[in-house]
Amino acid sequence: MRSTAGERDEVASVPQTPAQVTLGVVSAVMAILGAVVLLAGGLVLFAAVTGQADASDSGLTIAGITLSGWSPMGLAIVTLAAGALLCLTAWLGFAASRDSGRVGPYRFLCYLVGLVLLVAILWSWGSGTILIFNPVVLSTTITYVVVCSSLADRVQREHDEGVRGESFMLDGHQRALRLISQVMIVTAVLNAVIALVLWYAVSKMDPAAQLNLAKAHYTAGQLSGRVLAWGLSSATVNLLVGLLGLRGANQPEKIRPFLWVSAISFGYAAVQLVLGIVTSGSMGSVQSSSITDALFYGTCTYLSVKIRRQPHDREGQATDGEAGNQPLGAN
Repeated sequence: MRSTAGERDEVASVPQTPAQVTLGVVSAVMAILGAVVLLAGGLVLFAAVTGQADASDSGLTIAGITLSGWSPMGLAIVTLAAGALLCLTAWLGFAASRDSGRVGPYRFLCYLVGLVLLVAILWSWGSGTILIFNPVVLSTTITYVVVCSSLADRVQREHDEGVRGESFMLDGHQRALRLISQVMIVTAVLNAVIALVLWYAVSKMDPAAQLNLAKAHYTAGQLSGRVLAWGLSSATVNLLVGLLGLRGANQPEKIRPFLWVSAISFGYAAVQLVLGIVTSGSMGSVQSSSITDALFYGTCTYLSVKIRRQPHDREGQATDGEAGNQPLGAN
């Protein structure tokens, strides 16, 4: 959707409610996890086909589940199926996040997976096994039954009630910041997932086991709580910053908080980069993270300044979903 000659680069975003935005973030995380699981399954399959893994191996243990009698080929098939399920869920979730009228298949899949999980838990209970406390089963149950199904119900209810999300007029700088903010939000959620996985792995180790982290020595017992605390704290901060950036990208008059955060972060990263160069005496000895942080926050600051300097009559142009009846450009 194009505007006047002075605003030729403006397009209207797809109208989304907060529930649809959240569904899009969850779907992005599931797409990334699905790709990782598919890659793992492909590696196991390659090892089984090329004979690098004994087809008669048994006793394989994955996240606390012992797969007695399972061959590497069987494990590969199950892993590939799990990855395909995650990718399918993500694909249907993306569709529903952009068009609430397409939430039906996503909702059906979530309830189907929840039903299968319930049957598996009851069957294992009858066999004398408490499967619900297994980390894989528990995380899958929470994801599909609590998170995905709840979001699907919310989007379906909004669709039935005729609720439409806001559609914002975005220029090139706003679209770029919107994309960066969405990546930050997805990364924050992934960091939280990784922190939980690492915490679970470390918590299963001998508390007295010695571990090295960032040139410091810890016992597994000491590191367990720190991994969870630092990981979740970092993810929470990144999530909040990403939400500030997303709000500022959609509504330029609200960009100031994100501008301040970006400017302060850029200043800190620039000082660290300069100190690293002065201390080491060469650019090649500086950690790559210092360079990427400076570039990243410098870009965020630049985009924030450009958005902040937009003419006041262009700020906060939300269409309350009315633009959904007209052709929309891509974000």
